[in-house]
Amino acid sequence: MHGYSDRINHALAFAAKYYGTAEGPERTMAYLAHPANIAIILARYGCEDLTVVAGILHRVLEEAAPREREELEAKVLEKFGPVVLATACEVLEPRHDALGRLRAWRTCKREFLIQIADAEPRGLDICAADELHNCGAAIRVVRRLGAEYLHAAPDASPADTLWWYGAITDHLDSRREWRNRAMLEELQAMTRELAVLLQLER
Repeated sequence: MHGYSDRINHALAFAAKYYGTAEGPERTMAYLAHPANIAIILARYGCEDLTVVAGILHRVLEEAAPREREELEAKVLEKFGPVVLATACEVLEPRHDALGRLRAWRTCKREFLIQIADAEPRGLDICAADELHNCGAAIRVVRRLGAEYLHAAPDASPADTLWWYGAITDHLDSRREWRNRAMLEELQAMTRELAVLLQLER
């Protein structure tokens, strides 16, 4: 086993170059840290390099504006290969409509659950890691600032956010062929913690 991975290093450099380019100079270090956090979570749960790389690039592609996505996918294909690209794309949320407009938050989330019904285990690993980071960040915000500062999206209330973590954990739990159950257990525990903080029942 080696601690260093050239592919992971390359993926993180790619993310630093292309992640959130639509935001321009206003993007923050916290924003850029998201792909790195996904990589750390996947590595902690023993995922192979291919999954870690796809997890980093998944976030880059998901945040890209529709007009940039095709070009970014071509770059990922060229630099990281078809398996990484397919794995990353399998669990991209359908955030935009055909005209490139942001879709309603809950509609997007519901369609995402349908989309990942047949996702490969690698894709589910990435999905779980992404939500572990998001849920952890939500807990941090509520603890430090209060529930009124929890904004998953402009049209998502704290109750909506809690609904989502319940829905995604239920979906992951139903996928019996997915073997990384420890990730699910952590996400379930975090969802319960968030519910207590929000004083809502799950």
